[in-house]
Amino acid sequence: MFKAVFALAAIVLFTSAAPPPVGPVPPAKPAKDAPPVPEPKPQAEAAAAETAPSVSGKDDEADRPAPEDPAELAACLKALTESGATFKTVASKEDAGACGIEQPVELSAPVPGVQVEPPAVLRCAAALGMAEWTRDVVLPAARRAFPDRQVKTLANASSYICRNRNSADTGKVSEHARGNAIDISAIAFSNGVSLPMKPRGEDGDMDGAFQRSVATAACLYFTTVLSPGSDATHQDHLHLDVLKRRGGFRYCR
Repeated sequence: MFKAVFALAAIVLFTSAAPPPVGPVPPAKPAKDAPPVPEPKPQAEAAAAETAPSVSGKDDEADRPAPEDPAELAACLKALTESGATFKTVASKEDAGACGIEQPVELSAPVPGVQVEPPAVLRCAAALGMAEWTRDVVLPAARRAFPDRQVKTLANASSYICRNRNSADTGKVSEHARGNAIDISAIAFSNGVSLPMKPRGEDGDMDGAFQRSVATAACLYFTTVLSPGSDATHQDHLHLDVLKRRGGFRYCR
C-alpha cells in the first residue's frame, strides 16, 4: 500500500513540473550563403530540349562526306559531257549535319532524247552512272523488249534530299542526303505507255522481264541497287546509289 501511494505521488510530481526553458534559436543563414536554386524550365521548353535532334554533333560531323577530289571531279564532268548527257552544275548544297553536296549537277537528260523528270540533283558520280546505265542497259533492253516504242522519260521520285535512311527519325543519313542516290518510279515510252516500278517477282510477261533485266544490270554501274519489293520501304521504285564500300563491295537485290 505504501509503495502504491509513493508511486502515485511521484507521477503527480513529475507531470506537474514545469517544462525546461526553451533556449535561443540560432539565426538563419543569410540568403547569400545558400546555394542558388535553378528556376524550373517551362514544360514546353524542357520537352523540346529532350526531343530535338542534334544537327551539329560530333557524330554528324564525322559522317560528313569527304571533299571531292578535284582531279576525279574534273574527269567525271568530262566523261559526263562526252556521254551526251544534258546537265548543268549548280550551287553547292550545304544543309545541316551530314547532308550536302560540294559540287552538285542537275541532270535533265542522261542520254539524248531521254528526259529525267523532274531533273535530278546529284553528285557527278551518280549522274555518270545514270548516263552509262541508260545508254548501255535501259535503251538496248527496251529495244529488245518493246521494238515498237522508245524510252522517253525516267520518272525521278527522289534525288538529293536531306533525310535519314528510309526517312527514319534517327540513324544514319541516306545516300540521297549526299547526292549519291536516285529513285526511279517509272519508265515512260513514246507511245504514251508508262511502266511503273513495282514488285514483279517472276512475272512471265515482257514488262517483268524488262524491269528485272535493267535492275539486275544496274549493279554494274551502281554499288547499291534495291529493286521494287526488296524491302518494306522499296515497293514502288528502283533505288540506285554509288556509296563507296570497302573492297568495292556491292549490294544488289
